[in-house]
Amino acid sequence: MAYQDKKAKAEDFKSSAYTLLLVGIIGIVALVLLELGVFGFRLASPQKYMTYGVMGTLFVIFIVMGVTSLRSAKQYGTEADTEEELTEKVKAWAKEHLTADMVKEAVFFEEDTPDEEKYFQYFAYLQTAVTKEFSTMNPSYLEALCEELYAELFENGGQE
Repeated sequence: MAYQDKKAKAEDFKSSAYTLLLVGIIGIVALVLLELGVFGFRLASPQKYMTYGVMGTLFVIFIVMGVTSLRSAKQYGTEADTEEELTEKVKAWAKEHLTADMVKEAVFFEEDTPDEEKYFQYFAYLQTAVTKEFSTMNPSYLEALCEELYAELFENGGQE
């Protein structure tokens, strides 16, 4: 499963919450206005109770889901701050302790090793170094972070 950072999840939950709350509140208001006759027509009695019951329940569920999504957005927002702090610490540590040349020297290859194999070996070395320094992390987060570190070391700062 691809890693999605906590900040993006928080934004997704927040936009979902606002949408659900908006639809739920507008729906409840529309049902009240329909009952008051503002729209110029009323439902017949047998249909009226069924429609109000089903639609009212649906709109209340939307509101409850919106509130739940807001809570989740706040939770992921807090986790995003923690994750962002850890990412900054790891990147600062890597900048201070890792270079492309150092990684290349630490990993042994046969002469005819293909570049793809070198990438995987370097990547594994980065994961091991980060895990050794910062203990265990969520595997998908560790992978995403090491991809960023690899890009900074080999693609932006050094050459393969």
